[in-house]
Amino acid sequence: MKFTIVTTVLLGLLLTPALADDLQGEALSRKISITGGYQILTINKHWRVATIEEKSIHRSSKVILNYDMGFIGTKVMPEKTCFVSLMDRKEIPTLDELPRLAEESNVRLKRSPIKELTYIVKRPVRDLKSYGPDIFAMCRGLRTFVATEVHRPDVIAHQTSCVKVDVLQLFDLKYCRPNIKS
Repeated sequence: MKFTIVTTVLLGLLLTPALADDLQGEALSRKISITGGYQILTINKHWRVATIEEKSIHRSSKVILNYDMGFIGTKVMPEKTCFVSLMDRKEIPTLDELPRLAEESNVRLKRSPIKELTYIVKRPVRDLKSYGPDIFAMCRGLRTFVATEVHRPDVIAHQTSCVKVDVLQLFDLKYCRPNIKS
């Protein structure tokens, strides 16, 4: 009986550091200071999802980058609105690059984001569950719209009521409603 207890304790002592290293590879969280507030970057490598939450004097927002499914979900408060769009993997840093780029951005003084991704709000979301459990949980009960990225300057220039969300001082997500004439 004593041999079983001693063996169990020794195995526990040997396996704990190995399991801790393994679990640390699954989730990562960093707090990034920005002007007037902060952003928290949380990465779940197992599910291939990055979450960026901003708390500032100007607004609060939450962005989910679902690398596995290829969607971006953005919740903007106090508008109580969500936007869902396809992720252009050429424009968004990879899941592995995000922590390093966020840390570099945090060390430097406030600067303009590297790029601005502009989306046109198209229509309400019909099936929120199809965008994954993280985006579903974040946007459930809020007005949620599908947004499509645009690259043409002539289309972007004619948009009204845009909402811009800074993501780790790396890029901005700008969601615009089309200018509909009566």
